[in-house]
Amino acid sequence: MKQRLRILAMTTVVLPLMFTGAALAQQEQKPSIAAFINHIWQASPAIHEAEARVAAAQAGQRAASRWQYNPELEFEVEDVDGEDKTMLLGVSQTIDWSGKFRSSGKTAEFELLAASAERDRTRQNIALGVLSALADIRAAKDIFGLAAQRSSLMKRFAGLVEKGFKAGDIDQSEYNLAQLALSEALIEQADAGTTLAESRQGLDTAIGFPLENGFALPDLPGTLPEFSDSGESEDDILMNLPAIRAMKSREEAAKSVITQANKDRFPDPTISVVGGEDAGAGKIGFSVSVPLYVFKTYRAEVDVAKQEAIAEAKAGQNAFHAAKARLLASRSAYQLSRRAWENWQENGAQALTEQFNILDLKFKVGDLSATDYLVQIEQALDTEGAAKELHSKVWQSWFSWLAASGKTEQWIQNSGQQQ
Repeated sequence: MKQRLRILAMTTVVLPLMFTGAALAQQEQKPSIAAFINHIWQASPAIHEAEARVAAAQAGQRAASRWQYNPELEFEVEDVDGEDKTMLLGVSQTIDWSGKFRSSGKTAEFELLAASAERDRTRQNIALGVLSALADIRAAKDIFGLAAQRSSLMKRFAGLVEKGFKAGDIDQSEYNLAQLALSEALIEQADAGTTLAESRQGLDTAIGFPLENGFALPDLPGTLPEFSDSGESEDDILMNLPAIRAMKSREEAAKSVITQANKDRFPDPTISVVGGEDAGAGKIGFSVSVPLYVFKTYRAEVDVAKQEAIAEAKAGQNAFHAAKARLLASRSAYQLSRRAWENWQENGAQALTEQFNILDLKFKVGDLSATDYLVQIEQALDTEGAAKELHSKVWQSWFSWLAASGKTEQWIQNSGQQQ
């Protein structure tokens, strides 16, 4: 029997001891998820923009709630040679007879609520984008580590096969297979490095501004979150979503515009008082003028407002149903993926370790050729890579549920602990 090569079995990815101390020191300096996201919220240009829009809506609400008409002052002087001097002073004021300022203020109030909800939506979207990017980076690091270990194993394997080939214990086909396996492993490691770099760029894009040099990234929690029983119904959860709140506020604002348009159909009278001397004679005058809405009756404006309100209501209904579907689907997806991951931890991970040991033992005693050993090792490595991708998908499913339930900020402020 030809002498068989001994190849050490590979278990899970283990960092070299020389990096352990540095890794622990770096981990101690890493911020919590809450601190990291809060820092991004404070510096984000997108959030600054949303806050500026809220401030503008606040100012607009104050302006719209005030009396719409200012008084007018009129002063007339006429001095003609040979005639008595005329000097008149008049004041006029248009009266908001139907209370237009109240309806416009109500509309602006709902627009302020919509702007506030949009700001909350921006905060949530930025946080979710960052969390998703952190999960991608974590997965890319795991895959890169696995690719590096695969390369290391294939280098040892190729070296041993080469010695056996020179000694005549390994044929040409197995030698070629070992060289091809090494080349493939090196290519996969390079691809994994590129993916890791791209995931870091994805985080920069999600953040929206450059982080300070040396700013450490937080780690995701070591344990997967669980759903908490808050006692809220599905409808209550959905109505608290920033997107739904924004649409509901816009719908209420559109309804207020109908009231405002109806009030615009009623003309506002203007009262004027004038007094003084007119050609040497004392004069006091009082007048009332009312515009006649003959050509512009404002009925079309009422119809426009009604149709806009209907459109906003239908859009809100569609958004609510879509949000409910996302909530149910994201919850189910997280439960299924989490269950699959837990099953892997309970059964698959241990079985994979045992498989590595079995393969190593069989190769020692000569029950496996170098080709069979390589094929089965590759299968085991692919399984471990699939497990790491599954772990990343579980986190992405959790973030999808956070987006669908509006619980993002609550989870973040708890530093990503179990809910």
